[in-house]
Amino acid sequence: MDHLSTLMLTDFSLTTISGYIDPGSATAFMAMIIGAVAGAGMTLKLYWYKIKEKISKN
Repeated sequence: MDHLSTLMLTDFSLTTISGYIDPGSATAFMAMIIGAVAGAGMTLKLYWYKIKEKISKN
């Protein structure tokens, strides 16, 4: 059984990983960041009066 587990670990493990990142991945990542910032901005805009009211009461 020990031989089988050793065989499985050595044959199916990744020994080298290439550093290639698809150019479309960077575009998708930037779109996610821009979307998150836009979403946070819209949420702040929608709840601005409630936030302002809580801050000004103190």
